[in-house]
Amino acid sequence: MSFLEIIKQNSEKAQVKWWPNFAFHYTDVTNAVSILQSGKLYSRIKAQAAKVMKNDNASRQVIDMTMSQATSYVRFYFRPLTPTQYYNEGFKHPAIRYDGDLNANIPVPVFFVFRLELLLKDAKVRFSNLSQAGYGSVLGKGEEDFSKLEFEKIYSNGYVDEEVRKYRHAELLYPDEYNIDDSLDAILCRNEVERATLLNLLFDLDKMAYFKYKDLIKVCKKEMFEKNGLFIDEIYFDFNSISFAFSESYDKRYYENKQLERLGVDVLEPVTIVFSMEWRNSRGIIFTKHIESTVDYRRPGVLTLKNLPQIPRAKKLAIKVMIEQNLIGYITFNLEKNEII
Repeated sequence: MSFLEIIKQNSEKAQVKWWPNFAFHYTDVTNAVSILQSGKLYSRIKAQAAKVMKNDNASRQVIDMTMSQATSYVRFYFRPLTPTQYYNEGFKHPAIRYDGDLNANIPVPVFFVFRLELLLKDAKVRFSNLSQAGYGSVLGKGEEDFSKLEFEKIYSNGYVDEEVRKYRHAELLYPDEYNIDDSLDAILCRNEVERATLLNLLFDLDKMAYFKYKDLIKVCKKEMFEKNGLFIDEIYFDFNSISFAFSESYDKRYYENKQLERLGVDVLEPVTIVFSMEWRNSRGIIFTKHIESTVDYRRPGVLTLKNLPQIPRAKKLAIKVMIEQNLIGYITFNLEKNEII
């Protein structure tokens, strides 16, 4: 069978029908900007050498166990919602991160989504039934090896036992660096706030890349994100006040309770949040203001900044939101139209 025939067969059988058509690269928004600026995905070794990895979001313990050969490849997943994503998606309180590893943290997750058939047509691509993290899994190549992968387990969804769940880490690998334009289909964000964050960062740093990729940057609300960490869900803006509504989903509460019990933690201390605001016009920044506060991680609710200064001649207000020095939002407002840009 050809790659395309196998992909079509998998799509018919999978619980989530669209997953088998794609390959997925998962990263933080700050790394996503670097990827779009260069137009390339780099292996961990090459990204570190080129100093383009802004957020080292993998577990340090897993990295230390991973064979050096695996870190010389660009790595893709066959599907989202992997076990790793469960533990590191969204800002997690340091006290309840995976095995206490502070690196297991992707505050603003972004998925690069690639056409799987186009990726597989490149002769350099390898793939495995299981993760290359830890001590690796046997690598295959070509259509015959591809047909032998255990796709029923790889594309499983919902609750399964650990023996099946580990197949959700199945990977595709490409040596050194990969040109994203060869098969890129979409760049997916968790909500509109985080989509705006990626767009604003990219616009500031590389306008050419912004206009090239902006139409591919979209929101995906189903079958993509765990939504079990702390993140900004919505923003409400008025001329003199801004309200930030934080996530308080069932999945977030379940994860917290599970980790608190597992790690023997009784109390989660409030986390520090900083709002950095810039009032701008066509000539640049004309006024800045910083506000520091704290957020109850377990019950963050809505945080409102009131009595914001009215700055004459300001056309835009830009706000970056940091929690414990992690960027979780970057939003701009049109002050003339009283709306989010």
